[in-house]
Amino acid sequence: MKKINNLIFVLTCLALFSCRDEVILNLNTIGAVLVVESNISNDSVPFKVKLTTSADYYSLTIPTIADAQVTIMSSDGNLDTLFHDSAGLFYSKAIHPCKIGIGYTLNIKYNGKTYSASEQCRPQNPIDSLKMVNMPKRGFFPAGLYLWEWAQEKPGIGDSYQWNIYKNDTLLNKEFYFINDDKLADGYYWASDFPFLFKVGDKIIFEQMAISQPFFNFLTAVQSQINRDGSPFSSPPSNINGNISGGALGFFAVRNTIRKKLTVK
Repeated sequence: MKKINNLIFVLTCLALFSCRDEVILNLNTIGAVLVVESNISNDSVPFKVKLTTSADYYSLTIPTIADAQVTIMSSDGNLDTLFHDSAGLFYSKAIHPCKIGIGYTLNIKYNGKTYSASEQCRPQNPIDSLKMVNMPKRGFFPAGLYLWEWAQEKPGIGDSYQWNIYKNDTLLNKEFYFINDDKLADGYYWASDFPFLFKVGDKIIFEQMAISQPFFNFLTAVQSQINRDGSPFSSPPSNINGNISGGALGFFAVRNTIRKKLTVK
């Protein structure tokens, strides 16, 4: 009898879990909010700004903006007026790579409102060297060739960094950010490796970017939201505060980029 009762209990549970009804929630809407995406740098490329608006939760499209007035002003006197292109971006016709120590202010006029944000191109020390090291098996990481960096962190608390690593023109950390600040490494000479396995013949592009502390905090918050697993310990879902005034979402960032290339031998 006990076995029969247990069987009935199991079958009942399976029946309950197999019943699924689609529930459409009636969510409140607050109207479209401007969303800004822009990362300018010391690369010799035009400045670019992407403008969209927020949309309802169930919307299948992201509205783009074409009728805004967008400028970027530098503290050394350059003023770039950005133009809208067919790809939905605002871009500068002149090329003014960001300069270390210079501040940059983004101004947007859209729908009767003005939005702005300011950032500075921050300094960083040069990379001493990048090398491939043949490492033994370590925990979940198999034995093989890994990329190591040696560099001197710039003394003075307040520096933050971001890294991108490409293998054969593919960004390896597309699903997450490599970021860190100097709270535990101020002024240190560091030797660090990256958790990607390479083989002979692979072509690597390594980018190390000096970024502001506010941008580091923004990327940390974005990563926290991306990594939510629904558990009680996850951060609650919410809009992430950027540096755009006027109630817009997003971030205007300035990055000082050091780029190295090497082929695995």
